[in-house]
Amino acid sequence: MALSKDRKKALISDLHQSITDNPVLIFTDFGGSSVKSVEEFRTQLRVENATYKVVKKTLFVKALQAQGVEVSLDNLPGNLGVVFATDPVSGAKISTQFAKKAPKDTFKVVGGVLEKGYLDAAQVVALSKLPTKEELQAQLVGTLVGPARGFVTVLSGPSRGLVTLLSAYRDSK
Repeated sequence: MALSKDRKKALISDLHQSITDNPVLIFTDFGGSSVKSVEEFRTQLRVENATYKVVKKTLFVKALQAQGVEVSLDNLPGNLGVVFATDPVSGAKISTQFAKKAPKDTFKVVGGVLEKGYLDAAQVVALSKLPTKEELQAQLVGTLVGPARGFVTVLSGPSRGLVTLLSAYRDSK
């Protein structure tokens, strides 16, 4: 059943808004995947505040072009699903992990868009290997706290040595 012009305009508008709100798009080919597995994937994405939509290629390309992103239809699979994520790493990480667990040739990551730049599948996999925002923040805090912790340890050394000496003296008496 063909879509009416009004319905197509509404879909393009919805896609345009999703693209505007989410700087990261991960393209997947879900051909051969079961509905249950796709629902499981959507559940994993919801935890990270990401969404997954099955889109019509022609309408999706029009929405991308309205944003200034040039993507060729030749690069996109027949069954196109798109992950819309605010965090670049979490969306890519969940997608690639799900693709690894899926049965062969049922779910594949085929590309993506990061801040209006096209990514191929290998670049999405490389993006998924980066630490998440929270992990980077934890590493930064650890780096900042490290020198202070070392300074406190050095300052407590003489008093700890004195306590050890007094304890040894007490034990010898």
